[in-house]
Amino acid sequence: MQFLSKTVLKKFINKEISSIGFDEGYINQAVKKHLFLSIKIFDLTPSQASILKQTALSCDCDCAVNRGVIDCSIDYSNCILSGTISQLINVAKKLQDQPFSLSKLSKKIFEQIEFSKYDAPRTKIMGILNLTENSFSDGGEFNTIEKAINHAIDMIEQGADIIDIGAQSTKPKTDLVSVVYEIEKVVPIVTALKKAFPYIEISVDTMTLGCAKAALEAGADIINDVSFLSNPEFVNICKNANKKLVIMHSRGDSYTMDDLTSYENVVDDVFSQLNQKTSLALEMGLKRENIIVDVGFGFAKTIEQNFALLKRINEFKSLGFAILAGTSRKRFLQDVINTREPKDADIQTLLSTSWLMQNEIEYVRVHNVELAQQARLFNDRLFVY
Repeated sequence: MQFLSKTVLKKFINKEISSIGFDEGYINQAVKKHLFLSIKIFDLTPSQASILKQTALSCDCDCAVNRGVIDCSIDYSNCILSGTISQLINVAKKLQDQPFSLSKLSKKIFEQIEFSKYDAPRTKIMGILNLTENSFSDGGEFNTIEKAINHAIDMIEQGADIIDIGAQSTKPKTDLVSVVYEIEKVVPIVTALKKAFPYIEISVDTMTLGCAKAALEAGADIINDVSFLSNPEFVNICKNANKKLVIMHSRGDSYTMDDLTSYENVVDDVFSQLNQKTSLALEMGLKRENIIVDVGFGFAKTIEQNFALLKRINEFKSLGFAILAGTSRKRFLQDVINTREPKDADIQTLLSTSWLMQNEIEYVRVHNVELAQQARLFNDRLFVY
């Protein structure tokens, strides 16, 4: 007798179980036994790591630890806990009664299980509207109110769900404009677009509190803070207005960021630093659903580091927030085709955008909305089951 077998993708496991005639009333419970999850846990003491490993083994899953845990020759160990959702639930329950603060770890494991169940909505396209004279990609093209509004209308007609407006260039070695200049550029566009397209979300890309406040008063829905929450007051103004805040990882400023690319592990380090900032935002009272995280492609990262973040972007979902990704025309994509003309990297942007959509990233920030919409329509078909 010949046997035929195939791998079932995680995305389709519910429908596959249903298709074989499984009891519909028990599917939600059954799925927990068929979904595998690996959780990385940082900086456990040897005692904590040993107890976690033994608890995992007792629940028929496993936990990889540093070899120095056995003889306590290290101070701390990172651990990889792996098993089915059902098994990991059992581990978390058992840890509730363990010493060395492992009951707190139990809560974190339950959180990761919940985050893994999150079914992301269709990716939203954020169209970039630069009002600057010196933007790295399209500086000076849309620097009047008429040109800016017409370009925004074009992007909306091409499929943009959000318009991200900015009057401060963030390309390397660019001086800051005055807050007054920024407000004079941004606020009229926010006002006009909210009046003409009330259903379109408006985001404002700014590093200054004055511009952020003025934009929210004019009707902006999102503040896109590329300063990595250098001023925590951004949290308060978004909290008070009940609006969304993008917290984007960055280091230094436009003059120093290219020299600040030293990381022990870029994915883990960016993850940890985003966790610190988002934890602060939550503590200050900003709602979880109003926090968006951005790994900050191109900001204090080398070409290789940018690709590492892109490859493993899915891991940032375990922070528990929506993700915004802005790879559009960035230097690391230009490098693929050995160009320094940003618009030449639109095909590479399309490929990275499609990858982000396949990883169910909630927001993609792009210059060429028409190509991003084509990627979205393609991926809609690709993942229809």
